[in-house]
Amino acid sequence: MGSTPNKPWSSLIRPAAKKPSAGDPQPPVEAPPETLSPYHRDDPIPKPDAVEMNTDTTWAEWSNLTAAQNRSFAATQPATRSMGGPTHERGYAPTEPAPLQKLEARPATPVRRELTVVEVMVEARRNNRVCPKPASWQQLFDMLPDKRRSGAGWEPAPPLVGAAWKDTPSIPKRMVFREHIEWAASHGFLPQVFKFMKDLPESDWHHMGD
Repeated sequence: MGSTPNKPWSSLIRPAAKKPSAGDPQPPVEAPPETLSPYHRDDPIPKPDAVEMNTDTTWAEWSNLTAAQNRSFAATQPATRSMGGPTHERGYAPTEPAPLQKLEARPATPVRRELTVVEVMVEARRNNRVCPKPASWQQLFDMLPDKRRSGAGWEPAPPLVGAAWKDTPSIPKRMVFREHIEWAASHGFLPQVFKFMKDLPESDWHHMGD
């Protein structure tokens, strides 16, 4: 029970270094062993053989390689047969200028289009117009086709002339005059009304503020 336990790894433990005392003799210094050398003292030292990479042979090989690659881009050879003559294809024949065509001058045909109510109303509102003055307005109304008398009066409504001229403001006058223009358009008489308005002097128009 009082014995020291067995330690199998004790042989692997390095013993503690013993400090030398002042009177202990110093161990002699051993010289290192000589290095093994394949050469003896008087043998010549070998030198590597220098290989010159840029020689005439190398340049010649490079030139041959470049020439081989440039053969695919060589200059084209002349044709084996003439491009002209009877065997020549018509698609590659020399071109000739075509003669100028004589064009007969024709008068331009005017394009006829239908007159619209909007265009006539632009003329009716020009220079801040309201409607023609009573005499001209009555004349225009008498031109309108297919006027008819209904139970409440005339269709379209007659112009505001006479006593109604003084008692009616400008806006209602414009509304009645527009009704006359729309009536002419619905009965195919708009060009005649438009020409009458274009020929009417500015002094025969009633304007806003008059």
